[in-house]
Amino acid sequence: MSSCSSAKEIWDKLEVTHKDTSEAKETKIGLLNLSYENFKIEPDEDIQKMFDRFSIIVNGLMGYGEIIMEDKLVRKLIYSLPESWDSKKTAIIEAKNLKTLKLDELMGSILTNERSL
Repeated sequence: MSSCSSAKEIWDKLEVTHKDTSEAKETKIGLLNLSYENFKIEPDEDIQKMFDRFSIIVNGLMGYGEIIMEDKLVRKLIYSLPESWDSKKTAIIEAKNLKTLKLDELMGSILTNERSL
């Protein structure tokens, strides 16, 4: 580790370190946003694994200070379900107020439905 002999050298090193850290952070946020935007259930993935993967992406974004309204998360998760779930998606959309539906409530409903299948 090299030492700095002046305040200017210290400042220059801090500036370079911060710039690299800031760029890495922006890259990670960009990748998480891309994962969020392209999110859908994977082939052979069960609902719990899908939800776990979704939670990791969302928690990552929120960890970087991104704010995502819960109703947006609910809609994203509903529309990420496979086509075989179209009747359940329609039932949820018609029966629930998506503005007030909590993500945990949605997951409980979806998991209950998956278990009954």
